[in-house]
Amino acid sequence: MAQITVANGAPSRSPIDIIIDRIWRFFTSVRMAVLEITLLALLVLIGTLRGSEVPQWIADAAPVTQPLVDQWYGWDVFHSSVFAVLLTIIAVAIAVCTINRFPVIWGTISSPRIRTSKGYVERAEVSATFVQTGSVAELQQGMKSIFGERRYRFFTEKVGDDIHFYADKNRWAKLGTFPFHLALILLMVGGIVASVYGFRDRDFAVAEGETRRVGHGTDLSVELVRFTDSYIPTGVASEYKSDIIIYDGDEKVDSGTITVNHPISHGVATFYQSSFGISVDMRVEGKTGRTVYDESLEMGFYNSRDNPDAPAGLIRLPGEGLQVAVVSPDTDRSNRPDLDTLNLASGQVWVQVSPLDSNSDIEPATAILDQGTPLAVGDLTLLFERESRFTVLQVAYNPGIPIFLIASVLLVGGLAATFYFPLRRVRGIIQQSADGNTVTLTPLAKRDWGGKRDFYNLVERAGEHFTTTPTVKRPDQDETGHDDAIDDSREAENQ
Repeated sequence: MAQITVANGAPSRSPIDIIIDRIWRFFTSVRMAVLEITLLALLVLIGTLRGSEVPQWIADAAPVTQPLVDQWYGWDVFHSSVFAVLLTIIAVAIAVCTINRFPVIWGTISSPRIRTSKGYVERAEVSATFVQTGSVAELQQGMKSIFGERRYRFFTEKVGDDIHFYADKNRWAKLGTFPFHLALILLMVGGIVASVYGFRDRDFAVAEGETRRVGHGTDLSVELVRFTDSYIPTGVASEYKSDIIIYDGDEKVDSGTITVNHPISHGVATFYQSSFGISVDMRVEGKTGRTVYDESLEMGFYNSRDNPDAPAGLIRLPGEGLQVAVVSPDTDRSNRPDLDTLNLASGQVWVQVSPLDSNSDIEPATAILDQGTPLAVGDLTLLFERESRFTVLQVAYNPGIPIFLIASVLLVGGLAATFYFPLRRVRGIIQQSADGNTVTLTPLAKRDWGGKRDFYNLVERAGEHFTTTPTVKRPDQDETGHDDAIDDSREAENQ
């Protein structure tokens, strides 16, 4: 890439370099990460409370917030573009931070820094010192042998008259951070896929003998073979279940019985038992005698305006420019009998044929249909064939599930590699002196008791190898200078 040179001859970065650097800093900024996570938590809270009464409580306490609360109830947070964009930003930030860390982690694995400083080793929180009369070469070979017994790599570098060494094990476990971060990215991707392509239909009604398409861009459909229910003496349903067949296109892919708390899943779609009701099988012929409707009409999603105990349904016929309202008999005649002005008997329904366009001059026509008897009502011929039942299912479709499963495996695998095979590292210096050669070593195990215990075991083994007693410094050394590090490590191992 070409460089721009300023007046004093020093090269200046190009605008493209500056833009890339600022974007990179944006995604690696800790402050931005905190802000992004805070916004995500806020959106999740808003989306979760949307399904509760909390927003309305706020509106009741402060009526001026009612318009805002109405918008709150109307905003599907988890399927909004704002939620998807925020998840995308967080996923990109995780990816950038992971890439940013890779050179350092790979350097630790492939070519670790060997040289250290005497001050660092001597001032370390935990360290051990040996004094030996043998040669430097013997000390070096002895330390290599001790570390090798415990599966450590061992590197040395001559600095002046001293030998600096570095030892480590479980170096490849350091890569466990990458599947972990990849899992976090996939969780975000799964959330984006679910928010864009997923849905939850809470009122998916299917009548007995009917096959209904799930829709929402899927090829799934559900056939209700049979619905059964049982009641306790008070008349309350004790159990109800639906025998269904699931189709993908024209192919039967699954079947079974759904009860409350026992759903059926196919792929990324799950079908839950929600409720049930009464349906009426209606056939409608248009002006030309052509059948324009021949399906089961679910009753109970609407109710009669004058009698809330009378289930109702609505048939819209755009091709005829008409709609048909259907009302069933009163389901609780003992409750406000004065409202039951239709006085429908079992096997009858009340119908009203009216125009879809409220500005039409066509007058509504009403009639009472007897089961099995066709009747001309307005410009339509209506037939109430029979009464049946329908089931109401809740359909949850989440195409992000396979992504979540892969993310879970990577998450657990990355964590297992990191915690069960932690990177252990030790630095040290072999120094020559008139009184003998000195070996000083320290672990890179700050706030890591497991690493320190492993170090104490190494020191104990070194003492046995060199037939000497090491001087060990550790954080819990008592005021008398006595150190129980090796004894404590033995006790921990025995336990």
